[in-house]
Amino acid sequence: MPTSVLLIAGEVSGDLHTALVARKLLERNPDWTLHALGGPNLRKAVADSPGSHFLGDTSNCSAIGILSASRIYFQCRKLGKRVLDFVRKHDIDAVVLCDWGGFNGRLLPHLQTLGIPVLYYFPPRSWQRTGSAGLDIARYVTRVATPFQWSAERLVTAGCSAEWVGHPLVDATRRTDTRRALRAEFEITDEHPLVALLPGSRDTEIRVLAPRLAEVAQRLKATRDLHFVAVVPEAMQKLARSYLPGWITILSDRASDVLRACDAAIVKMGTATLEAALAGAPQVAVYDVSLIQRLEWCLLWAWKRIPFIAMPNIILQRESVPELLGLHCTPQRIEQSIAAILDHEEVRLRMFNDYCEICRALGSELPMSATERTAEMIEEMVMEAETVGARQVGNSGKMTRQPLPITVTTP
Repeated sequence: MPTSVLLIAGEVSGDLHTALVARKLLERNPDWTLHALGGPNLRKAVADSPGSHFLGDTSNCSAIGILSASRIYFQCRKLGKRVLDFVRKHDIDAVVLCDWGGFNGRLLPHLQTLGIPVLYYFPPRSWQRTGSAGLDIARYVTRVATPFQWSAERLVTAGCSAEWVGHPLVDATRRTDTRRALRAEFEITDEHPLVALLPGSRDTEIRVLAPRLAEVAQRLKATRDLHFVAVVPEAMQKLARSYLPGWITILSDRASDVLRACDAAIVKMGTATLEAALAGAPQVAVYDVSLIQRLEWCLLWAWKRIPFIAMPNIILQRESVPELLGLHCTPQRIEQSIAAILDHEEVRLRMFNDYCEICRALGSELPMSATERTAEMIEEMVMEAETVGARQVGNSGKMTRQPLPITVTTP
């Protein structure tokens, strides 16, 4: 029977990264059957797989905080039941989980009971260097592919078969199209600086941040000859346009290109800040939430001392990128930070040097890309499982697919 793999991703970045792995698997194994629960990128990636099933769209299933999580609880619970029903009724040789710990973490014990090998790509809390958070997956997973070296070391210490594969965003640094060619495509000359605006991928983020970025652009345009390009998911273009003036260009699926072409960027905190770092875009990282969510933060989380929020700063363990969060995320402060980047070469140079260090920390010097090595790890895991299954069958001469035992190592 053909190998059958189920891939699950929730957040926008997870959907993108897992879709790359799915395409690489089909490129190397065109006879494999891939199933998916994820967003539009993962849906497209498995569409050409023979006999594939798309179990549901997770585009609106990520949350930050208790309030937003409560809004998607029943939808996620329904999707979780759908996944479990599917794996019980179909022969699944392996499951690939990507990030989305709140959902995927609840699936792990069930998948272990069914004897299905699991590879976790981007394990929960992989950015964290100390403590026990995120290590509980070691009891349930077969293998882990993680973007950070310290994450692999922590998981191995916890008894997990984990490997540092690097970050898939590093692949964009190997592209051959030049900054000059991209600026020509966007009709931007060297005399006119370009400011990139990345207000987020969720509607709640765009509703909060886009109006402030519009005001920042208005302030900057009043005193400087600048161009602005905003990048949002295709489904969010209409919403973004309702907040951004018509002279700001809005693009979809071109974040890497716009960041490589720009002179400065205002970026919503998250994976996009890493994308900006790898693209060499001097940036200001911003984030804020609604008034109710801010109250929730003050009541439940403000007591925790979190030194950094922006991913470049977390990786370096020091401030490289300005962070404007909550009450500090005002148009006035954002304008001042962007002006400092545009006006001072030493600020840009310091950030560029930090970006080189970040690039190495994300695996730029590893022999294989994160996508290629993760696909290879999935193949190895499937082969190991088939070998164990063949041994169980013995000399009967018949090979049947059955639940395979997983060795559980307790941290």
